[in-house]
Amino acid sequence: MVSLQETFIRNLKFYRKKQGLSQEALSEKLNKGTNYINKIESRASFPTVQVIEQIAQTLEIKASWLFEEKGSPINSIKFNTEDFVRQIADELYDRVSAAVISYFEQKLGRG
Repeated sequence: MVSLQETFIRNLKFYRKKQGLSQEALSEKLNKGTNYINKIESRASFPTVQVIEQIAQTLEIKASWLFEEKGSPINSIKFNTEDFVRQIADELYDRVSAAVISYFEQKLGRG
């Protein structure tokens, strides 16, 4: 499972790049110094709620989008992959169980 911080970082990178902003440019727009976003994206720090709202406003998105599991393409792929694997595993389990039951019913019916 992906942590909330990792989800935030992936979405932040996605929306920052979508706006065509470097880490430095976004940091400057937030009046936080040139390395502020780099520190967030490298997990060295995490922004306050007020700064998250500022980031969202600067990126022209809702703040909640930064925490959405499917907010960015990479998060969506990861989330969908996990769901797909779980679905396939469940389907395989059901099929194997049914085949085993059928096999033993046939064997017991003949015995």
